[in-house]
Amino acid sequence: MKKLKIAITPIGIDAAKDDLIRQVCDDPTMSELCATLFCDENSAIRELEEGKVDAWVLAPTAEPAKCPDGAIEIIITDKTNLVPFAKEPTADDIATLRHILERDFDLRSPRIAIVQESNVQNPDLASQVTDQRGITTYGPYTSEQILNEDAVCHFDGIVIVGDKTTEHRIVSALSQEAPARYFAGRETVLTAAYRPLRLDETGEGLAEVGELTRPIYTAIDIVRHRSFYDEARKNPLPKLFHDKREDRRKDDAAHANGKPLPPSAEEENAALPPQ
Repeated sequence: MKKLKIAITPIGIDAAKDDLIRQVCDDPTMSELCATLFCDENSAIRELEEGKVDAWVLAPTAEPAKCPDGAIEIIITDKTNLVPFAKEPTADDIATLRHILERDFDLRSPRIAIVQESNVQNPDLASQVTDQRGITTYGPYTSEQILNEDAVCHFDGIVIVGDKTTEHRIVSALSQEAPARYFAGRETVLTAAYRPLRLDETGEGLAEVGELTRPIYTAIDIVRHRSFYDEARKNPLPKLFHDKREDRRKDDAAHANGKPLPPSAEEENAALPPQ
């Protein structure tokens, strides 16, 4: 299996980050799975554009990483994947999320839930998406319903609609270890630490190794899942049977346009001269 190369940025010079880097580099499991390149942002972008690295990871900083324009933020916790939305998602948003869960997380027919505390404009959204798009969707739930019933274990993706308060409450309840952020819907794989870097009284950073290794492992998994997903669909097998429904649709369209219908196989055989 190919050894991946992961760019990690930004890296500061304080003791906490130096120790964090040292622990990551000394991890034997990490060194078997990938080679890490610690660099600045411009170098990471250049390496990605030139195809020299497979993914980009943002290390913990004093400010949480911001979701790039056009991307969908996914928070990876111990139990499920959380997807915050500032406003109520559309059916197209749910369809995009399903594709991301299938391609980037190797989840077949993922089950999706919607959590919305108030201002529910379309209470039938989940059933409409299920009926019209064939996407298994449930809700809307409140955060209490999801957490009290431990329903998160039944879902592969949970859409959280509203402010950050609901998001933080659910993340804190679900993740004993450091969560990770994934900015999905982009051609490049970009992950980040979820929690900002905590500072002590002297202003130096306090970081646990899991706050960096979790985004790295997440990036590795996503790159591999994408590769398997795309490879499996490069050369699909041809159909082994003829779908007669397509013939019927063409016949109906021809009839609607006033064109004569082609003869059926029985009619063609009847027209043959006797032998």
